[in-house]
Amino acid sequence: MKNKLKRILDIVMTLALPCLMAYELIGEATHEILGLCMVALFILHHALNWNWHKRLFQGQCTAFRAVLTVLDILMILVFINQAVTGIMMAKHVFPDLPHVGGRSFARVLHLLGAYWGFALCCFHAGMHMTGLLRKWKKQTGAAKIILPVLALGISAYGVYAFIHRDLPTYMTLQEQFVFFDYDEPLALFFLDYAAIMALLILLGCGLGYALQNVKRRNRA
Repeated sequence: MKNKLKRILDIVMTLALPCLMAYELIGEATHEILGLCMVALFILHHALNWNWHKRLFQGQCTAFRAVLTVLDILMILVFINQAVTGIMMAKHVFPDLPHVGGRSFARVLHLLGAYWGFALCCFHAGMHMTGLLRKWKKQTGAAKIILPVLALGISAYGVYAFIHRDLPTYMTLQEQFVFFDYDEPLALFFLDYAAIMALLILLGCGLGYALQNVKRRNRA
């Protein structure tokens, strides 16, 4: 039951990511509510995975575990940043909250955390999906060829969308205001971000698989 709940929670959080990135397109109030829900889901996620915290400094430190731990810690820091800066800027969820200044700086930190957090979450998910590559290696026939071709096609579109949506610009703060095309169909925005997510998940999956193979070669 617990594992099933964890899987459902992971799926819900993954689906929420592109919605949060749509910020202006879904409206400020919706974004704030969704952001607050995401923080609650993140806390629940860590509560369900409390053993990770207890075993953080136990056991063997492999390359895979070291990279995944760094990713997890960075994600925790990003979520804390998003929660704090989001509350500082909130206009709808916390309308009566006294503001003490620094909202401009909070906005920049929130923007930076949003795009890096998006990338880290996708990479994190990918590193937990290395089993997919092992299953693919066991495939025979057409599936052995179709699956990598499909992955390559999605990744290629993901690279295009990553550049087209100016993610490198926002992630390096070359631009501190996000551009949204209000005439664009929302479905196209989600399609692009789904492709970017797929690209980053596949990269994380490949990295995780490579790091786990290092461990196996060392054992051999």
